[in-house]
Amino acid sequence: MRQPVSLVMPMFNESKSVDTTIPLLLEKLAGLFSDFEIVIADDASTDDSAEKVREWTRRDPRIVLIRLPHNQRFGGALRAAFQQAGKEFLVYTDFDLPVDLDCLPSVLLAFQDADVLTGFSDEITKHQSRYAMIISRGYNLMVRTLFGLRIRDINFGFKALRRSVLGRFELRSNSPFVDAELFIRALRSGARIREIEVRFSERKHGWSHIRRPDVIWATFLDMIQLRLSLILGK
Repeated sequence: MRQPVSLVMPMFNESKSVDTTIPLLLEKLAGLFSDFEIVIADDASTDDSAEKVREWTRRDPRIVLIRLPHNQRFGGALRAAFQQAGKEFLVYTDFDLPVDLDCLPSVLLAFQDADVLTGFSDEITKHQSRYAMIISRGYNLMVRTLFGLRIRDINFGFKALRRSVLGRFELRSNSPFVDAELFIRALRSGARIREIEVRFSERKHGWSHIRRPDVIWATFLDMIQLRLSLILGK
């Protein structure tokens, strides 16, 4: 495909995944696109994730590494990656690759009538435990109630957008709530949002940090701050 694509990936303590994820990304993207880059934002990892990625940047200039000086959670890392990404279409996903990148051609075709895309999956395997299911459903319910955002799974780890959309507003959340903030602000700016079904794959290495109590609390605070900001017209 001729569309230029930036694959954006926040990363925190993913040492076990680096040397399997990056070669898979290169193989998949090289087979699909003539113009692409992989932008990895390391959120001040405490393991050797960044050092491993830096080795890959020496081998392939299409890989870009950004190192944050201190941990800014998912939202801060995502914003840093967005600022660095230079292609027309931005795709971002979790470092454990929750979706098969073979879906990217159909995803880009969906931009014919959309500016922002979000993936979803009805596969039961997405919820690895009852606790995870409760957290996910409760979070989605709160976002729908507070902001009227009608999306199946706002925290699904696969999103895509046109670069021009980012110029319409400023993202402020540092927590994983940045996903919801992106869609809320995009809708208010007049952007067209579309959901697209993709196949979900369970994490093979490491573990997710999104359900830690401190991350949940930070997400809740960002949610309330945005709600108050919109009420006050900021």
